[in-house]
Amino acid sequence: MELAGRADGTEPPAQRLLAALHALGLDDVPHGAAEQAAAIEELGGVNAYQAWLSSALLGAAQSEAMTADSLPLSREARYTVWQKLLSAADVAADPAARAELIRWQVRKACAPLPAIAQESRTDPIPLAAGQAAEGLQTLLAVAAATHGAVAAGDVATLAAHGGKLREARKTLQAAISNTDLLLDLLASVDL
Repeated sequence: MELAGRADGTEPPAQRLLAALHALGLDDVPHGAAEQAAAIEELGGVNAYQAWLSSALLGAAQSEAMTADSLPLSREARYTVWQKLLSAADVAADPAARAELIRWQVRKACAPLPAIAQESRTDPIPLAAGQAAEGLQTLLAVAAATHGAVAAGDVATLAAHGGKLREARKTLQAAISNTDLLLDLLASVDL
């Protein structure tokens, strides 16, 4: 992937991402070709560089969104904001693509949970959170793959995903069991 302009006159993704990050005033991203080349080398290639820039832009946008989400909004306004997000992600008209977007968001948000659970082996809360996130991701994958199957009476498609549904149930049940461990502990000390 080239970092210079393309023959068709469009900017490559890395350049567009850099422009957006610079527009947001983020200073810890490369300025100039030499810094970009050094970052690419440090990260191990252009794909990793582009992934880093994408994640940096996402982080900056999420920070802004967290601030905006704390503002008082009506339920209707929040729904409209959600619809605008779906339109910007180009998934507004496709329920399966919406489910896939939500699954990706859950996966991205919950990626650190297994590490947190590993660090605090005696704490069932991070473990339960990680298990619940994993179960939700599995359910969302099935939702994307089977969208419309219930309404169409497509039993074969639904049956093909029975194993995944059982896997999700097992994972979510483990999350409940770990939550119950803590509740039992609290009950044992009269809390």
